[in-house]
Amino acid sequence: MTEIEFDIPQHSGEVFCHPPAAEFEAVARENAERLAASGLSIDGTPLREIRHQVRARVLQRAAAYTGAMGIDVPRPPAGALLLVTGHQPFLFHPGIWIKHLLAHRLAGSHHAALSLPVDSDAFEEIAADVPVLDGGLRLIRDTLVRAPADVLYEAQPAPDPASWQAFLRRLDGALRTLNEPEIEAAFRTFVDAASNVRPAADMGTFLTTVRRRYEGRRRYREVPVSHVSRSPEFMRFFLSILRDSIRFADAFNRHLDAYRERYNVKTVAQPFSNLERDGERVELPFWFVHGGRRQSVYGAREARGWTLSTSGDTIVTIGDGDGPDALAGIEIRPKALTLTAFSRLCVADLFIHGVGGGRYDRVTDAVIADYFGIQPPRYAVVTATLHLPLREHRTGEERQHLQRRLLELRHNPERVLRQPSSEQQRLIDDKWRLIASLDGGSLTRRERRQATQRIREINDSLSQVLAESVTEVEGALQALADAPDADAAARHRGYPFCFFPPQAIDALINSLGV
Repeated sequence: MTEIEFDIPQHSGEVFCHPPAAEFEAVARENAERLAASGLSIDGTPLREIRHQVRARVLQRAAAYTGAMGIDVPRPPAGALLLVTGHQPFLFHPGIWIKHLLAHRLAGSHHAALSLPVDSDAFEEIAADVPVLDGGLRLIRDTLVRAPADVLYEAQPAPDPASWQAFLRRLDGALRTLNEPEIEAAFRTFVDAASNVRPAADMGTFLTTVRRRYEGRRRYREVPVSHVSRSPEFMRFFLSILRDSIRFADAFNRHLDAYRERYNVKTVAQPFSNLERDGERVELPFWFVHGGRRQSVYGAREARGWTLSTSGDTIVTIGDGDGPDALAGIEIRPKALTLTAFSRLCVADLFIHGVGGGRYDRVTDAVIADYFGIQPPRYAVVTATLHLPLREHRTGEERQHLQRRLLELRHNPERVLRQPSSEQQRLIDDKWRLIASLDGGSLTRRERRQATQRIREINDSLSQVLAESVTEVEGALQALADAPDADAAARHRGYPFCFFPPQAIDALINSLGV
């Protein structure tokens, strides 16, 4: 079977969706049936029980979390399929946003959709790329807040009102230089929606809230990864890997190495790092969070249980018979692979990735099959490219047009001369006669050289009257070469969602036929 390549669309308005969106419901149903029939147990509890418990718990917490934003999502009917997606809660671009709004569209009134903001991830800054017209079009980056290393979204306070309003004013000032009413209108709508949000406990919740207020009424819920990670079912998942950490690390590293070799990935940290092992001490695919920062966590077998530690300090010792209660008060978060493995095995009927997650989850598929011993549930991959309406600043297309024009002026001047004189027409006729003789193949090598040279002379003669046009085109090309930033800014894919109306994403989803 041919492996699908997950590629980011190159042109504005294009969507990548695999499998086709119309098949999501059938794939989700097939996943649900296979997982329900699986004989897999997680730390002694059958997977079907884990799924039943955690789905009820997560949806309940999601209802409370989303409701606290002032957004009421109707309760899904019994037996509803659950579509899940997620991403770090920054001001992300439309290619990420489409996952959330597609999940909403497909869930409708018959199924449920859930977003998992990855607030357990660390960030360096919360910022936005902004186009500005200042002599020429260019891209700038405006920062709301910077954070020290390893500070998590869940631990960063929400911005104070003054800082947030100042950030919005700076973005608005930059956008006004463009004189693009469509962009300004979208951003004003966002500012209005984000102006009266309820106080938020942390940065992740704040950014999720302003996005949801901007989207309007949508039928999907939100619950952060930090909340899911405190559930007994997640802790049981963690304990199951801790108690079999050597075998898990072996499968993890083996399939990660195979992925790098297969896709010629030379960087050892891509798509993520191997798990370390020092005798019985094994790095776990989780984080330990303390004081708002995250550290790698290790497990080591002891006489009557397992010791959890960071690189330097012991966290806790877990007895052989201990359950999730033994981890009370200890903040554990999943790393990339265990986040999607837990989500796909225990929570979702269908998980919707972007391109990056879709690629690395090929490693997850291999680990699920090898370590858990079951066929991995299928996942979807969705992304899109949407540019701001800055077409007149896209110099790439103009450059290609000018280059073609220059070639015509120099090598096919007869195509440009609208009313050639009798002498010019005679030269044009001679040129085409010579071209025909070259195409005929009857000339000697010397005659071919002579004919080619004569064609050049005719082109030069005809081009003399076009010298002014040649100079103009060369000048225009040089001006474009002196302003390379304009095209990059016009074609930039990473502008934040708040510069685009939600209806633009809805239109992309319409193109998928759902």
